[in-house]
Amino acid sequence: MRRIVFACVVLGLTLTPAAAFKKLEGYFIAEQACEAYQSKNRQTNPGNVLTSPRIAYDIKGINKQGGDYFQIQVDDAPVTQLRWVSTSCGVHVIVAGTVTVDPVVDPGITPVTGGQESTDNLLTLSWQPAFCEIRPGKQECQDLNSGNLPHTTRQLSIHGLWPQPKGNDYCGVSASVRNLDKPGNWHLLPAPEIDTETADALAAAMPGFASFLHYHEWIKHGTCYFGDGGADEYYDDTLYLTGLVNDSAVGDLFFNNVGRQVSGAQIRAAFDGAFGVGTGARVLIKCTNDGGRTLINEIWLSLKGQITPTSDLGELMLAANETGMGCTDGLIDPTGLQ
Repeated sequence: MRRIVFACVVLGLTLTPAAAFKKLEGYFIAEQACEAYQSKNRQTNPGNVLTSPRIAYDIKGINKQGGDYFQIQVDDAPVTQLRWVSTSCGVHVIVAGTVTVDPVVDPGITPVTGGQESTDNLLTLSWQPAFCEIRPGKQECQDLNSGNLPHTTRQLSIHGLWPQPKGNDYCGVSASVRNLDKPGNWHLLPAPEIDTETADALAAAMPGFASFLHYHEWIKHGTCYFGDGGADEYYDDTLYLTGLVNDSAVGDLFFNNVGRQVSGAQIRAAFDGAFGVGTGARVLIKCTNDGGRTLINEIWLSLKGQITPTSDLGELMLAANETGMGCTDGLIDPTGLQ
């Protein structure tokens, strides 16, 4: 945020209708105290964040051309710093004579001709409290360890969907963008073109959204997915599969055993019961050490076949090759630093 001490040019909004999110440059100047929503559709506002009059916020875009909500960045907002505010709350401006560090303007991505949609994939899901034991400084972990992400102990979180084999990444991505792909620079990467509904769903299902993990995952892995719908299809497919896992006995196993030891065999048996005998043999369990504790950190699901909005997860898993169990036993970590 920046206090207004510089000349500004106020932009008028064109009322031509369009369906997609439209990027904007510059700042949003709040003229009143307004709700800054995580989800404009559900009007959720973790932390009850309000804009402050006569304060400039970095603007990311508008929900559509001539739309009714700006997306802005609110520093230190819990859960996600990207928030939605009504266009009636203030004005969009471009700052005159100010030099700033901007995201990459040239997307640095050249579509790969003849690329076929990936049918060999790895769905990687995280148990966020365990991740945050070893990365407590990340924005999403500060939010979680402060008690602002209670849903992360009720569900597995998205890490990514990775086209295989290993090393199949950065398809058509320029060397300059690849070199920029470091955790501290993710916000400078080209943004994935996703609609507002997908962005809202990702903010809840992928806590790393607060650290622009979705930018990184798209650049490194999504560019090799080759779905006709681009980044939006890539993330919609990821959200769909993740929902199937969380709504099953696998999700129940994690939720009902927070603070307890769970074996790899139990996790695999939960998959067998939910998605068919043999699916558990396609699940790799990853653990991390935290002092003298072994924490279940991630589960990786091997998938074979085209992913659609109606795919049967069991069929996708059974078509893939079996994998080793990995970690055989670990703790389902509760929220907060232990």
